[in-house]
Amino acid sequence: MVVGDIYDFMAIWKQWYRGNVNDFHWYDIKKVDGTTAQKERKTLNMPKKLCEDFSKLIYSENVEIRLDKVKSTKKLLEVLGSKENDFETNFPIFLEKLHALGTMVTVEYKKDNKTIIDYIDGDVILPYKYTNSYINGIITVSRETEGTGNKQKFYTRLTYHEYLNGTYITTNQLYVSKNENSLGKEISFSERYPNVKETDIIFTNAPRFQVWRLPIANNFNTDGPMGLSILANQLDKFKSIDIKYDSFDHEFVSGKRRVMVSKSAVKGSVVGTDEEGKPIMVSYFDSDDDVYVAINGLDEQPVKDINFQIRADDHIKAINAELNYLSSGVGLGTNYYKFDGQSVKTATEVISSNSDTYRTKVHFQNAIYKNLEDLIKAICEMESISYTTVSINPDDSIIEDSDKIRQQAMSEYNSKLISKAEYYRKVYKMKDEEAIEFSKNMKTEIENETITDGSELNLIE
Repeated sequence: MVVGDIYDFMAIWKQWYRGNVNDFHWYDIKKVDGTTAQKERKTLNMPKKLCEDFSKLIYSENVEIRLDKVKSTKKLLEVLGSKENDFETNFPIFLEKLHALGTMVTVEYKKDNKTIIDYIDGDVILPYKYTNSYINGIITVSRETEGTGNKQKFYTRLTYHEYLNGTYITTNQLYVSKNENSLGKEISFSERYPNVKETDIIFTNAPRFQVWRLPIANNFNTDGPMGLSILANQLDKFKSIDIKYDSFDHEFVSGKRRVMVSKSAVKGSVVGTDEEGKPIMVSYFDSDDDVYVAINGLDEQPVKDINFQIRADDHIKAINAELNYLSSGVGLGTNYYKFDGQSVKTATEVISSNSDTYRTKVHFQNAIYKNLEDLIKAICEMESISYTTVSINPDDSIIEDSDKIRQQAMSEYNSKLISKAEYYRKVYKMKDEEAIEFSKNMKTEIENETITDGSELNLIE
């Protein structure tokens, strides 16, 4: 059984991912009158953005998942794309949370004769059987409520998942309590879930659960099997960024223009009387405009304009320095992020294949795609989809300069160094048979049209 404080750390990482850390983003200040007031520290919420960007580096809609048979691929993509699974939406979110928590779990099961993928946060799973870092036994926790007020009940379902030597076993337990913070007493599982087996044994080479972890050593829990958040060793940097950003924001609040006016000048003057003989007072200053500050001692200079110098450039430089420390610390190299005074921008130029960012992308990608392959194999077995190989082709558009590749391929084709099909392979990343078939269809289509754009590239010759 895993014990220790790893779940306490996960709670801290979750607070930073959320963007509101109780003992940091809320703090007390002492005012000039001796009283204290609570203030909220502004945040750039870099933990959330960092997790988002790592997710985008590893997986996007351009990642290609293929089996060696076209029909098998089509069936697999139908299961992944079903409204119950919505893989293209849910998986990037799952990856984002994986980077925040360090550990996540997927479980595949059948419901109403459909294969369902359950995406489970790492802070509600408990490994109970593992060798080194390989986890082959986990407990997943889910909760349902029933009733309201004094009649409210909390049902907690514990599911044991165990895989060993080709045998996958699930065992369910159910507990009920009137206290949300208590597990309560165990009750009959079948009474509440009559259509779910209390214990199920499946002989398979594709276990129906995957434990996802980032490929970085856990220096917070060195003896345990749980993964480490990408945020874990960067908390001081997040604090420095938010302190400087809060100061930058405060600079515009405290440093805005002030007009000091004598209190006697804001009292107003009598300019006449109304029909009833009452005096008409006129104020020359808007009392609701906080630019004006009324003070004593300005009798000889009733109005004094004070315009503070805003230190915007100094703050921007300091925030960018901290962003460089952060991006370098997580393996994205320097200059991956840039603060322009309004928001944080992500580098948009093509990533060099020998850069820190590229090496980090490949390192994380290899580990995560291995789990993705295991998930696909489980689905194929559950859906009786035949296959020999599973291919997961990453999105390399952020590494390759597509315009440069297109221009180079065009030049090579015009110089008769490559074929039409090879042009389509290079530019559109088509497979061999697909490129040949596409070039034939293009030839037929273009031969029936008149080319009038004068393009040097002629792919029908």
